[in-house]
Amino acid sequence: MIPLVSSLSYGPLEVVQLPRTWWKVLLRKQGLLDEEYPDCSQGLDSKVIEALDLDKEAVLTYLRDNMPDYLTFEGWVIEQSGGAIDREAVDAWNASVLNRQHAPHKIEETYKDIGWDPTDVDVTSALVLNATQDWQLFHQTDLSADYSRLGNQVVPLISNLDYGRLGVSQIPRTWYKILMRSKNLLHPDYPDMTKSGLDPRALDVVGVKPDAAVAYIRSEQPDYVTFEAWILEQNGGDLDQGEISKWNDFLKTRIHNDDKQTEIRSALGRESDTDMTSAAILNMTEDFHYAYRQLMDNA
Repeated sequence: MIPLVSSLSYGPLEVVQLPRTWWKVLLRKQGLLDEEYPDCSQGLDSKVIEALDLDKEAVLTYLRDNMPDYLTFEGWVIEQSGGAIDREAVDAWNASVLNRQHAPHKIEETYKDIGWDPTDVDVTSALVLNATQDWQLFHQTDLSADYSRLGNQVVPLISNLDYGRLGVSQIPRTWYKILMRSKNLLHPDYPDMTKSGLDPRALDVVGVKPDAAVAYIRSEQPDYVTFEAWILEQNGGDLDQGEISKWNDFLKTRIHNDDKQTEIRSALGRESDTDMTSAAILNMTEDFHYAYRQLMDNA
């Protein structure tokens, strides 16, 4: 199984990559991680542990032996850090991941998996390349996979903040949810489209009617790169970059209303964590929670 928690994802500690490392280790322990993916690479997985000044073997032993949910893992990280992480070091780490550019050999590898012609595309962002590579490989290997070990109810782990070459957050998540609903595999708590939620609003930013996007994805079953190309076709090859920037900023800074905060914190068993107000953090952490339950309950 391709790990769809991206390097951009984070939880309440706001440490990017940490949820991806957690998820890969759990998937490997359950025998579900795609064999081409290490559960702890010498790259970002090892480096996020180093950024937190933790012992790698201790982290991996804890995860493999205890198989904790994500919030429990973050709690353990805090304990190992003496009650608080080094915020300055973590902020520097986050910035390095967000701004990282791939070296030529890595660009060649990811372009091959994605299906891009280097004479037509000039993307070098490691964040975009790695995420798009995951989505393309998911489409190739996992779209028609057996999900019985996840209860045939898959939680979307592509986050609201993830984006591809077009740079529009939420669009990859919308694509994924519509695809999985078309296969009757999307977790029932997650709609693939609503009248006023983030999915139609993201499509509005790129000038696409929700009904048209749903019909296209259900009918054509496109990979993510093809879906982005279709979006551009609907707009004559041009998108409003100002609107995209405003949309992405909105998703990063959005705060849930009190009722929604209470609902999600209750689902997480963290009713007293009233400092957790960020919609991005609450939504990602809720996704991790439900995905973990599907993984453990159907092992």
